[in-house]
Amino acid sequence: MARLIINSPDGKRGILELNKPVVTIGRGHANDLVLNDTSVSRFHAVIKMNEADAVTIADRGSTNGVLINGSRIATDTTLNDGDAIKVGVYGLKFECFNDSALIVKSAEIPSTLNHVLKGELQLSVRHEPVAPNTSQSDLLETVRKLERENYLLTVLYDAGKALNSKLSIDDIAAQVMELSFRIEGVERGFMMLFDKKGEVWRETEVKYRKPPAAGAVDQPRIIFSNTVLDRIKYEAQPILITDASEDERFSGSESLKISGLRSAMCAPLVGSQRLVGVLYVDNLQRKSAFTQEELNVFALVAAQAAIAIDNASTHEQLAESAIQRSALERFLSPDVVEMIAADPTGVKLGGINQKVSVMFADIRGFTSLSERMAPEKIVEVLNEYFTRVTDVIFDNGGTLDKYIGDAVMAVFGAPISKGNDAVNAVRVAVEIQRLLVEMNRDAAARSWPELQVGIGINTGIVTAGNIGSPRRIDYTVIGDPVNIASRLMSNAAPGQIIIAKSTADELGGKFALTGLAPLKVRGKAEPLDAFSVDWQKKAAGA
Repeated sequence: MARLIINSPDGKRGILELNKPVVTIGRGHANDLVLNDTSVSRFHAVIKMNEADAVTIADRGSTNGVLINGSRIATDTTLNDGDAIKVGVYGLKFECFNDSALIVKSAEIPSTLNHVLKGELQLSVRHEPVAPNTSQSDLLETVRKLERENYLLTVLYDAGKALNSKLSIDDIAAQVMELSFRIEGVERGFMMLFDKKGEVWRETEVKYRKPPAAGAVDQPRIIFSNTVLDRIKYEAQPILITDASEDERFSGSESLKISGLRSAMCAPLVGSQRLVGVLYVDNLQRKSAFTQEELNVFALVAAQAAIAIDNASTHEQLAESAIQRSALERFLSPDVVEMIAADPTGVKLGGINQKVSVMFADIRGFTSLSERMAPEKIVEVLNEYFTRVTDVIFDNGGTLDKYIGDAVMAVFGAPISKGNDAVNAVRVAVEIQRLLVEMNRDAAARSWPELQVGIGINTGIVTAGNIGSPRRIDYTVIGDPVNIASRLMSNAAPGQIIIAKSTADELGGKFALTGLAPLKVRGKAEPLDAFSVDWQKKAAGA
């Protein structure tokens, strides 16, 4: 068994089992081991395992290199058990051992610990000294009091333990009613929840300690008194009703009179910023069914429930926001996602004229390659290629417009211009070509074809905005400069980058260029002035 022990700069540790012929390491999301720090290149290194179980590591053109036991490697290097690897700020330790030699023993858990693990832990009864002359009746009363205190404390302990683990409102409501039924006298109850405006937005199902038997006469439904509700909202304090028919506080409540209610407890669910709801339980048969002591316990259960509801609401909001943002980021560049997140109401049809640089990159000969490959292998290759290319586009301030089969369209300068959009577009094209060189080194080990890409870039004024219908909107750019970029890409040979003169004029000598004969492209009467980017050369600023 071979694996890497990963140590991050913040002290966190992780393990990666090396169970593939080729394992890639880098900052880009397509890697098997993603090390998210700028000291790590997007595609930093690869680890290979051959049929003889030898494991080698190779640098893939990274900026900071790969160090083995303190020395930077220049070629493929065999890894030995215990080798210390340095990738950027991350420390990796290589381990290789025979897992058949491992001995596994079953743990013997003491019976007392077993009770704790199963949630059967009970709070101990508090001990008090008993005077020698205490009567038997007083002694029995003391024991009953201690037993009752212990029981109520256990309810509170269980409330905190149970509710803190719940992350949905339904689970919390069910758990709260189960805890409430452990208070003597509680026969039924429910929760009422408020929205941010203080209006009732949800009432949970009424729960019964003993549900009515099949065919029995239905129990009177709960008619919640507005008088009680207003008092809870105003005072935010728990209410104990010992006999509704005689309680002067609610003498004006018709709903209480017709409900047949004798005893009830009602407690506010007070969140961190507002009243989130009300917890209600009652007893239709007995007056004075609840004591002040039980009201105190009930109020504390409600307080625990309010904290749990607050946490659940926050969790649901964060989860929903994360899901929505993640869904957007699958289709849109970070700039567009930020624009939508800042003003969701501003997403409407229409566009504005902007100067942008448009890049098209297309895999050459992929149609014929696909005919010789299994569909799942095609998807595997495209997914890794698109992931790496998308990382490069986003990291250089570009907007991924769309995937077109095996081609990519990216825009630089919309919706937000970085001020050097043409430079960024060419820089991305160069990085894509260099990235493919590194990927192709490991193509044979992965049983992948070697990929080559032709790229075209043009700069000009386009209409950028939300195009489509009210039901399906795409952020994109349209105009003649887009068509020219596509035509330049069609003329590019495998491994070539062709840019229009409009793009070359804005590069400021930062890339080595070779002038081309004017290109005759479809849709244009006049040939276009164009240049080829000599991306193998390291020009200043590139």
